[in-house]
Amino acid sequence: MTGAERILEVLLTRRSVSPRRLQQPGPHPDELDAILQAGLRAPDHGGLHPWRVIEFRPQNREALAWCFEQEKLRRDPLASPTDLKRAREHATRPPLLLGFVVSPRERSKVPAREQWLSAGAALGNILSAAHQLGYGAIVLSGERCYDETLARQVGVLPGEYLAGFMSVGTIREAPPQARETLSQSVWSCWQGEALPTSSADPVDSADQPILSSERMPGS
Repeated sequence: MTGAERILEVLLTRRSVSPRRLQQPGPHPDELDAILQAGLRAPDHGGLHPWRVIEFRPQNREALAWCFEQEKLRRDPLASPTDLKRAREHATRPPLLLGFVVSPRERSKVPAREQWLSAGAALGNILSAAHQLGYGAIVLSGERCYDETLARQVGVLPGEYLAGFMSVGTIREAPPQARETLSQSVWSCWQGEALPTSSADPVDSADQPILSSERMPGS
């Protein structure tokens, strides 16, 4: 297997890994820097970097757990002790915990949707880089990411969006096997139906679209 084939194999085996399946250690600072550099290599129209991450270090996790608990109570004042314990564990359990923030640049000629696509591509690179280094990772969003009070508490600025919390660590227990999905479920081939044709201006046969039934394997 060539180096390129090995890299592709790593990408094809990436899976989201639940925080309960992770354990210490998480990435060390140099690895985290490399992971973020991978994010910075994502396609980025205008070089805007319309995203950033917030690291929640161990000494501040109890404070974050309190914020998560309070957010749960705002959403459900009758939350059970078990629910509150689970909310707190979302802050304390991951070996490495990052908040992924989308920061669209409003005074830019680059459309907002392209900036969101760039942020998503960066997030994908970050997850793939963590996997490449041998770690498990997952991004969890959910309703807490829409809570404005929590967003302000963790440092999200007006005009920014808290997309999710990313957990990264050593895999303690392998996740379930990924469900196989055929690439044809996301693939199509335009047949050129909109092209104008007339007998006075015949189209050269070499320019005719290839119908799916005419495709040869590997073409």
